[in-house]
Amino acid sequence: MAKLCIALDLDLKRAEELAHALRGYPLIMKVSPSLLLEGGRAIIERLKTLGFDVFLDLKLHDIPNTVRRAVRSAEEAGADYLTVHTLGGKEMLVSAREGSDKVRLIGVTILTSHSEDYLRFLRTEFGSIGEMAISLAKLAKEAGLEGIVCSAREAGELKEKTGLLTVVPGIRVSKDREDQRRVATPELAVREGADILVVGREIINSEDPVKKAEEILRRIENSAP
Repeated sequence: MAKLCIALDLDLKRAEELAHALRGYPLIMKVSPSLLLEGGRAIIERLKTLGFDVFLDLKLHDIPNTVRRAVRSAEEAGADYLTVHTLGGKEMLVSAREGSDKVRLIGVTILTSHSEDYLRFLRTEFGSIGEMAISLAKLAKEAGLEGIVCSAREAGELKEKTGLLTVVPGIRVSKDREDQRRVATPELAVREGADILVVGREIINSEDPVKKAEEILRRIENSAP
């Protein structure tokens, strides 16, 4: 069954309070660069102590040796998942894989905030966002990564073509899209083949975050094939 990952896009105090409130639920906690910078490695340790898997969302994109060392550090810190950006190229991705054999490396393809205008900005030969995402996902597989970040729209096709774990952000229960353009309901994401559904604002900004998390977990369970 698909898993729910909560994006802790909060300051350290609120993130810890929410994590304690959700202790005991089958969740993955996503740590952003800002939270890591504020809490340091200790925030990863605290989340692990509370029983959560930790998704370290750094979207690493640098020279191969620097990325390899960063991956090794993330593993030593206890991260279960770590994002690297596939636009860094195959050499960088292979080097990232060489940095660890435990942390699950997840390749970022196209951010859900991007639309087709992004292609014009890049001056790429790809004809669509979907086409580019597929190419980057295949690159991730060739480099030995375990999964990819993608929108629900691409999840099914990418899973079919690569067999990789699919991490889908932009999950919305309400109609509020804010700055993410390619969004989906939990039901649609599960139906399209998402393995991990990432939810942030709809839980952390809710009047009752625990109740909202329970609702989304229920919807994921009810949508399971």
